[in-house]
Amino acid sequence: MGNVRREDLTAEEFASLKEIGNKVSRDSIPDEHQKRLIELRLIKDEFGHLRQTPHGIVIASPDRDRLAGMPRWRRDR
Repeated sequence: MGNVRREDLTAEEFASLKEIGNKVSRDSIPDEHQKRLIELRLIKDEFGHLRQTPHGIVIASPDRDRLAGMPRWRRDR
């Protein structure tokens, strides 16, 4: 599945996605949230731990400046 938006998640699923981003734990979220977030490719199971995918990170932090990681060039050149 692609093109998942924050609006496609329930409030509880979104909270679970943010929880996974805050710490690596399998016990903190319900199994049905885990299954759905894996199906949507927002999280992945790595060596028994749940981690956000790059798309999951973007979904979990929509208020982040998208250009924050872009290199900045001096304008006086």
